[in-house]
Amino acid sequence: MTLCVILAAGQGKRMKSPLPKVVHPVLGVPMIIRVVHQAIKAGFDEPVVIGGHGRDGVIPLLENEGIPWAVKEEQLGTAHALSCGVKDLIADDVTVLLGDVPLLRSRTITELVEARRKADASVAVLTAFPPDPSGYGRIVRKGNILSEIVEERDTTPEQQEIGEINTGIMSFDGSILPLLLEGITTDNDQSEYYLTDAITIARKMEKPCIAVVADDWKEVAGINDRIQLAEATGNLRRRVVNEHLRHGVIIPDPDNVWIEGSVTIGENVYIGRSCRLSGKTLLGDGCVLGDGCVIIDSVLPAGTVLDPFTVKGWSGNQ
Repeated sequence: MTLCVILAAGQGKRMKSPLPKVVHPVLGVPMIIRVVHQAIKAGFDEPVVIGGHGRDGVIPLLENEGIPWAVKEEQLGTAHALSCGVKDLIADDVTVLLGDVPLLRSRTITELVEARRKADASVAVLTAFPPDPSGYGRIVRKGNILSEIVEERDTTPEQQEIGEINTGIMSFDGSILPLLLEGITTDNDQSEYYLTDAITIARKMEKPCIAVVADDWKEVAGINDRIQLAEATGNLRRRVVNEHLRHGVIIPDPDNVWIEGSVTIGENVYIGRSCRLSGKTLLGDGCVLGDGCVIIDSVLPAGTVLDPFTVKGWSGNQ
């Protein structure tokens, strides 16, 4: 049995919003739902979401997707949150994802799990090299073997120069995880159970841990405020546009169109400048959209030609 636990209990104060952080949309889809979909695509049939703050806004989204959830009443740290997800379950693998990392791809999740299995490691930690590592825990390792994760406030001047950071995304050997969780204490300045302490405990048990570097830093960037939310949306928007360009869609101004991932586009389609395509929109082969068109939840038959600034499917509340 393989298990995936998605941690989504944070409050997200820096979002300056009445909505729970993980409910905010990235390119039209709540970020927690994006993470859930990628977990399912990676092969986890029923990922479990651990909610906390703002659960009333999160749980309906999960129930609509048929996704199991659990509530963490007390905010006692990431290790405590994971314990809420695994409880007495027995699993060969346990993968931990974060509800506020919406650009993570399923193939990256799969590569992390496979790397841990291949190395026969107790823990595999997904790492990255962002342009600015400040604010993140640093990765200390020799070769591929992970020695420890040092929170920035605890780093030495030499460790502050390390560019490799902890993303918080991990894969565990399920047979070892209960022992690791049991050994984690609140002996730190925040009095919380930190999942990163599992690395130190595993090393004391002489159980190897490894670091697996993500190919693209942007894919594993977390969202904590409105600026990062906008950046993630922009990165995903361009990812979607590039995919359509690779399949032959004609987009003269790719930096100024909005195409959501739910949109289906046929062959030899032309999309003018500043167009918006949202929801379950389908464009048949050979369609031509003039500049500024807005198409929402609409089907355009093959060969449809729209004048500039045509609007279809707009209900006034999008």
